[in-house]
Amino acid sequence: MELRQIRSFLSIAETLHFGRTAELIHLSQPALSLQIRALEEEVGARLFERNRRKTTLTPAGVAFRDEAATALSQLDQAIHNARLAANGKLGRLRIGFISTVGSEIVPNIVRQFRELNPDVEFTLRAITTADQVPMLETGSLDIGFLRLPIDGHPTLDVVVMHREPFVLVVPSSHSLAKRKRVRLSELSGHDFVMYERTYAPGFHDLILGILRDARIVPNVSQTAAEISTLISLVAAHMGIAILPASAVKHSVASVTACDIVDKIPMSEIGIASSRRVRAAVVDNFRSFALKKLSQARSALHTNRS
Repeated sequence: MELRQIRSFLSIAETLHFGRTAELIHLSQPALSLQIRALEEEVGARLFERNRRKTTLTPAGVAFRDEAATALSQLDQAIHNARLAANGKLGRLRIGFISTVGSEIVPNIVRQFRELNPDVEFTLRAITTADQVPMLETGSLDIGFLRLPIDGHPTLDVVVMHREPFVLVVPSSHSLAKRKRVRLSELSGHDFVMYERTYAPGFHDLILGILRDARIVPNVSQTAAEISTLISLVAAHMGIAILPASAVKHSVASVTACDIVDKIPMSEIGIASSRRVRAAVVDNFRSFALKKLSQARSALHTNRS
């Protein structure tokens, strides 16, 4: 049984006219009659009654029409879904993100992507960088927004999506709070609060490396798993911290951010996915996210200019 036979049958069942259907589907009437005859032979029943004046469906034809129409509709939907999936417009995306990008960047990208791809389903979870990495490697996570650097993971495809300067964060009443710019050499002897290494080893080591290069051996009074918690600890006079500039920008805590004069690395956030075979929807979302973030950076640069 061929699809063209079923489509021809359903067209005749609607028009009840072989000649008109032949014109609609651009087929000769004898060829159409042969298709229906072959279909009837396979079904094992006559589907139409024909005479010189009219064509009608037999009881078998009526029963076959209803089920065939449903089956064909389901098949058409299956074909449509297959094409959407192949083009990255259908599927499920499991996305992990660090809290820093969870309040604005990720929600905005997901919203914009879903407007263009309404058949894609999302699972969104706030997950630390250290936990995202093995989940991406084992395939239990499709996309990760994580804090860089992450080294020694060749099976992951990582692209920098956001870059910004580090700042020194001090209590608003601190002696350095009146300064807009500070040198790292001025921080000797101060207590520090730092990001817990367990949750983002590369980021933790980057901060320590920055201080080490400035010949600063920090006295770490407290560590935390969230940057927002570190800011609160600074406000509570537990120590000072070196943090990404955006982390302090919208904080209501009683802290001040000072620019760092020294030439130091930038704070980076990456978008990561597995290099192994991955669904088209993953590549579609990844490309979309990088494009939108690039556009946002260009717009910001233009506005500042």
